Amino acid sequence: MNDDSIKLMSLLDELEELITSSSKMPFSEKGIIDLDVAQKILEDIRLNLPRDIQQARWLGQEKDRIINEAKKEYNRMINEAKDQVEYLVNNNNVYKDAQKRADAVLKEAESHANYMKYRSYEYIDQLLYDMQTDIASVGQSYIEPMTEYFNQMLVNINARVNQNRQEMKTLAERVQLGEDPASEEISGPEAEV
Repeated sequence: MNDDSIKLMSLLDELEELITSSSKMPFSEKGIIDLDVAQKILEDIRLNLPRDIQQARWLGQEKDRIINEAKKEYNRMINEAKDQVEYLVNNNNVYKDAQKRADAVLKEAESHANYMKYRSYEYIDQLLYDMQTDIASVGQSYIEPMTEYFNQMLVNINARVNQNRQEMKTLAERVQLGEDPASEEISGPEAEV
């Protein structure tokens, strides 16, 4: 694990600790957290993520640079071919040979330009593939476990709320039947407190 990954995991642990150690509101499972601290942790997390975004931006710029270089090379070779053709046309003695040579040079220039484009796209594709692999790794290493944790936390909260509702329904039924629910022991997690 590199330093950035360790820092990111540390910040996520800090955020989790802030959430789990928050004070509870009376008669509720809702917690009270210090928003300034939470926002500071989130800012630190954002500051440790932009390397992938910067790399994507760099890849875009690199792609544009390579394509522009290939276009310049293509145009240079085309211009050289045109100059050579013009020179040969001006010398009538070698016109036919010049025409053949100019066609060959033009074809070679187009072939070279296509090859440069192909290599540029291939290089950019490899860079994007590597970045895609890194992003997938970040997703598997950090995002998926965090999502699973939050999903489990929501399932647990929902189960406690449902349990509390059931207890309230039971107490309401007892009151409706004329029983004194306060005289009986409360069962469940609250009784253990």
